[in-house]
Amino acid sequence: MHQPPLFSASKILIVKTSSLGDIIQSFVVLNYLKAQFPDAAIDWVVEKRFASIVAAHPLIHRVIAFDKKAKRELIGAARTLRATTYDCVFDLQGNCKSAVATLLSKSRHKVGFGIRSVREWPNILATKYRYDVPKNLNIRLQLIGQIQQFLQDKKPLPQGGFPGVRLRISEKEQAHLDQIIASMPTKKAEKIMVCPGSKWINKQLPPETLSAFLSKIDQSLDAGFFFMWGDENEKKLCETLQKQFAQNSLVVERLELPVWQNLMSEMSAVIAFDSGALHLCGTTSAPSFSLFGPTMPEVFKPIGSRHLAIRGECPYLKRFDKQCPLLRTCPTGACIRNLAAVEIFSQFWSWWQTTVHQNRCTSPRVQSLRVL
Repeated sequence: MHQPPLFSASKILIVKTSSLGDIIQSFVVLNYLKAQFPDAAIDWVVEKRFASIVAAHPLIHRVIAFDKKAKRELIGAARTLRATTYDCVFDLQGNCKSAVATLLSKSRHKVGFGIRSVREWPNILATKYRYDVPKNLNIRLQLIGQIQQFLQDKKPLPQGGFPGVRLRISEKEQAHLDQIIASMPTKKAEKIMVCPGSKWINKQLPPETLSAFLSKIDQSLDAGFFFMWGDENEKKLCETLQKQFAQNSLVVERLELPVWQNLMSEMSAVIAFDSGALHLCGTTSAPSFSLFGPTMPEVFKPIGSRHLAIRGECPYLKRFDKQCPLLRTCPTGACIRNLAAVEIFSQFWSWWQTTVHQNRCTSPRVQSLRVL
């Protein structure tokens, strides 16, 4: 559906209610909207359990949170939505739940996904302007693409991606963050955060491969490792790795996401897999080196030249656009588990020298494996 471009907007509403990873991936939309409308106040509708991470974003004016199990809170959120008239509303969720919030909001310009892109078709009943986006496009570009089509904005996005931001933290949390950095046993020139976990085992490297890869980094750089974890199994792995690197590493306690994100911003680089940690890194200015197997980095890795992803090939020749249908059931996970430490380090070292060391915002394409 076509319409005259919207030349000004002072009040914008984003509807993205869940989940945590999806919300973090959507933060790039805030950068884009602020570039288009520097003076706009941007509100965000989100489930209450995710409200704190959205409220911590410096580009957010107000969070409208709701608990879908609490009737009184739902009524309160509905009243808040009806109290403001927005210049435009962007439904970035595309399901029935977000459709309710979009319907309740007041705006002449309610924008959502088209029938070929929307998650649940009834959502289209809540929007006036609907746009389809390629599903094999990076998820962040899919979200921006919806808005670009509405604004009829054909300008290319910044080649290096959008600059990172620091989520809001308190003075007490900042002091704690400084204490964490100062507690590294030996001071190192480079600080590298290692996030070895992911929701699914088939997205992770075998511990012995990860250990060998980090050993090569340890031998080549004056670097200290900050090991991060999300559950007890990941914590045990981090503790095992910390013993291997002794004075050159630290296992960091579990942190609130805004504090973790600020710690990432202090890093020379972040090593991660297709996980929430990688998506969180994409909101910062820190470069990331990530490893993929049963999911496509073209779709899920952070955008920008400072982010490099390599992906192992499936020996069974499975083909998919976003995610392998055997992600949860493949008995071998060979796509990522067959990656060798020497191959991974070769890619890491080329990336480090050309992107991190020489120019942290420019990354030439490195060949071999699948580099993205």
